[in-house]
Amino acid sequence: MCIRDRDYLVGFARGLGVAKRNGDTEEPIRKYFKECFNTRIREESNCKTEKFTHLGLAVYSNIFSLGPQIKNSHINSEILSVGNYIEWLRPTLNKLTGWQEQLYSGLDPFHYIEVTDNSHVIGQTISLDQFILENSLWEPRWDSDVGELKTTNADIRFNTKSESLLVKEDYAGGARFRFAYGLKDKVPETPVLTFEKNITGTSDIIFENPIDDLKSLDGHQIIKVNGTADKHAFRLSGKHQKGIYTLSLQQRPEGFFTKVQERDDIAIYAQQAQAANTLFALRLNDKNSDIFDRTLPRKGLWLRVIDGHSKQWVQGKTAPVEGYRKGVQLGGEVFTWQNESNQLSIGLMGGQAEQRSTFRNPDTDNLTTGNVKGFGAGVYATWHQLQDKQTGAYADSWVQYQRFRHSINTEDATERFTSKGITASIEAGYNALLAEHFTKKGNRVRFYLQPQAQLTYLGVNGKFSDSENAHVNLLGSRQLQSRVGVQAKAQFSLYKNIAIEPFAAVNALYHNKPFGVEMDGERRVINNKTAIESQLGIAVKIKSHLTLQATFNRQTGKHHQAKQGALNLQWTF
Repeated sequence: MCIRDRDYLVGFARGLGVAKRNGDTEEPIRKYFKECFNTRIREESNCKTEKFTHLGLAVYSNIFSLGPQIKNSHINSEILSVGNYIEWLRPTLNKLTGWQEQLYSGLDPFHYIEVTDNSHVIGQTISLDQFILENSLWEPRWDSDVGELKTTNADIRFNTKSESLLVKEDYAGGARFRFAYGLKDKVPETPVLTFEKNITGTSDIIFENPIDDLKSLDGHQIIKVNGTADKHAFRLSGKHQKGIYTLSLQQRPEGFFTKVQERDDIAIYAQQAQAANTLFALRLNDKNSDIFDRTLPRKGLWLRVIDGHSKQWVQGKTAPVEGYRKGVQLGGEVFTWQNESNQLSIGLMGGQAEQRSTFRNPDTDNLTTGNVKGFGAGVYATWHQLQDKQTGAYADSWVQYQRFRHSINTEDATERFTSKGITASIEAGYNALLAEHFTKKGNRVRFYLQPQAQLTYLGVNGKFSDSENAHVNLLGSRQLQSRVGVQAKAQFSLYKNIAIEPFAAVNALYHNKPFGVEMDGERRVINNKTAIESQLGIAVKIKSHLTLQATFNRQTGKHHQAKQGALNLQWTF
């Protein structure tokens, strides 16, 4: 060691106390001093046959090396290196004679150290011009500083809140900065890393210990940057989340800070809770639009294809979660009964549907996606009056069993679970004739108004424990949804075998519970219990047994927007 009063303590850590340096360890040296040198027994065979050499009082080992290259070493000292020790030594060297100066010719005039080959070094650096760290670990002590830091596949670990590192020159990245202590012990306003100039490349920030109370760690400055830094100069390694909260690294003009925010995937969970309960929802008009036409045969088949898009705003999120749905349903009557004034039909139905969801965090630009896909199968029954001019009351009901497979894809993991349950509906209305008109060519035109009401039970639920052991429960199940509105329809009989029926409907929807997600007891929901639904459509009847129908449906609420198109094919026989 090079020593100078209280200003500079050491040039390079060396000597006893250095466990391993450049392949040599301290054990043989300690053994020699204990068994040979201190006992003055130097002529014994065991003292002569040591693998190291000695001349008189001189003992050779790499642990005493003064050079800046450190390979395959393990050094643990309070102070690892002081860069300007040679400035103190230079006046002395200049006064030496030629042969004396040769004794110090091995001193490197550059103020640097190079640590390579899986070395592990511990200690403070003071006024060191350059630190090269490659395939090795450095654990700084106290307030360390270096001029230029060059890292390749390197680890730098901070073990206590009393340690920090100042880098005075540009830094090109390539290190893993590890924190072995809890961030809650750190002063939030005090950075651990300070860079005086510019930062490029990419380095990792690693918190080695589990973090329990995430909410208390928001806004801790980890890195101070006085120059400029690339957007991805530092990235947080690993996934740190607890319940609905997650920890990320946020770049600000003055550096990088911890950011605690709600998980992105809660938006996907909330939308999937709604999708699982509504993908197979339908009304009488969706499966049979011509029940009041008593001239038709009494049994039939129907096919329905849907495609839609929705946006929901979940509590705590400034951006919406978007969903894209598609599905197909098929059904048909297996039993019918009819007399002069009433008809009852009972049928079976089934279908398959899926919804893809996407959410992009506007702060981090992270993309979270999800998919819910499943099937539904059930029975339905329809009763209606048979009166003149296709008027009268009706009642329709159905019940379905549904099962879905869910997946949530984040930047770090994929979660999978299933949901299942029962949905059921009862609907009633009255088809009233408002006006009837015959054209000069004898074509009939009728105008109908149909007030209607529907009550739907939504009972599809899913719960599981995710990869972070958070208890996840979808919200919105076991509730009633009401729909009340009116449909207006015009019926144009163009030819003997063709009729066209344009229609429009307006409904008010109400849920007594919002859809959402619960994680470890904390809830986030789509805070929307009411919506206005509007529908436009047209049906074309061909040869009294084939009906083609197209509809466009739109729902608008405070935190909910959805639109859906559907094509229906009805065939009676």
